[in-house]
Parts: sequence; structure tokens; C-alpha cells
Amino acid sequence: MPRVAPVPPAETDILCEKCGYTLNGLPASGNCPECGEPIVASTVEDKRQVPRWEQSPTPTIRDFASTTFDVLVHPTRFFRTLTTRGRVEPARRFAGRHWIISSVLFGCCAFFHTDWYLGLSMNTRLPLFIKPTILLVVIIATFYATVGITQLAAKLTNWEATYRGLRMPITPVMRGMYYHAAHYLPVGFVALATIVGFTQAYNHGFLPATSATTYLYVLCIEVVLGAVYLFQTYWIAMRNMMYANR
Repeated sequence: MPRVAPVPPAETDILCEKCGYTLNGLPASGNCPECGEPIVASTVEDKRQVPRWEQSPTPTIRDFASTTFDVLVHPTRFFRTLTTRGRVEPARRFAGRHWIISSVLFGCCAFFHTDWYLGLSMNTRLPLFIKPTILLVVIIATFYATVGITQLAAKLTNWEATYRGLRMPITPVMRGMYYHAAHYLPVGFVALATIVGFTQAYNHGFLPATSATTYLYVLCIEVVLGAVYLFQTYWIAMRNMMYANR
């Protein structure tokens, strides 16, 4: 017989924030029968609140920087205290700013690396007058690719959770993905610093020709580590929002 997927808990069900056990009908003063966590830690004392970015109708650069710092430096605490049923629009605006910044970073990475590689392998360079146009096209394409990947990841997360019987509606997942966008920053900055630093040193004769192979190996390692970092921080976000009740 084919295995029947479990039914996810309803939106109105009260789940234990620690283990996901359904707490419906249990006294608020009691503990979770599964893990012993106080029930109030999943309800009135869950410590969930909107981040600083959402606390003002007109958030400032300081609000943006502060929220970004919290996401990057304290991801577990940030997503453990993030309200999951809040409005999506503010979170989307937060992500939009990070998508623009990261698209510029990754777009510049692709452009400078490709321009250097063409000069190395084909002994040719992109015409100077066309470089700004190509760079702009690459940045725009990177932006829309990032948006598409985010939406796809959210839908796949929602689908996988539903199949496994976990309560992860698309709205909480999207809120988590939007704030997770801040994690593109360190990946983009490290990659751009590596590419610009090496190509400039190489082009000015500060590095030998044999260093090109080492550079490519380093870049490949950074791609792998960047992917691992983004997945790890994504999982931190989803894991700490998985059993949220509000």
C-alpha cells in the first residue's frame, strides 16, 4: 500500500515551540507531555515580536542596518523571536534592498571574472564602451534570478513540510526567506573581494601566471562554502519558525 502523508496541524492548533507536540486543550500552567517544556513558553511567553525593521511605518537606514546585523550575527535568536504570522510586505521590502545589494555584488563578480578570463584564455577584452551596458544587464538578470530562486525555495519548503505533516504555511515561510536574504551579503562581499583583489594583482603583474590555477580553486571552494552557508542559515530560519503559533 502507498504511504499516506500525515495531515499538518491546523493554523488554530497550539504547538509546542520545542518539539511540535499539539497542546490543544491542555492548561496553560502545565508542561508539554512530550518534552516537558512549559506551555507558556509556546504561547504568552514565546518572546516573538516584529523585528526593528517593522516597528516603524517608515523604517530608517539605522533600522535596516540593525535588523541586518541581528539576522547575520544572531540568526538563531532572530528567527526564534520573529513573529511568523505578521505582514509579508515589510519583510519583502527588507529583502528587496538586500536583493539589490547582493545583485550588484554578484553581478560585479560575474562581470569582472568573465572579463579577466576572456583576456587570459582568448587574449581579448570586452570593448570599453559596451562594458557598462553588459554589467547592468548582468546585475538585473542576477536580481530577477535571486527573486525567482527565493520564491521557488519557499514553495518547495512549503510542499516538503506539507508532505511530512509539518505546519509551515507559505506566508511564514516567505517571511523567513525574506529576512534570510541578508545572508547573501557576506557571500557576495567575500567573492567580490577575492575576484577583484586577484584580477587586479594579476593584471598589474604582482602575481605570476601560475597563480591563476590557485585562484580558480579558491573561487570554487568559496562557491561551495557559500552554498553551505546559505543552506545552513536557511535551515536555522525554518527550524526556529517551524512550530511558531503566531
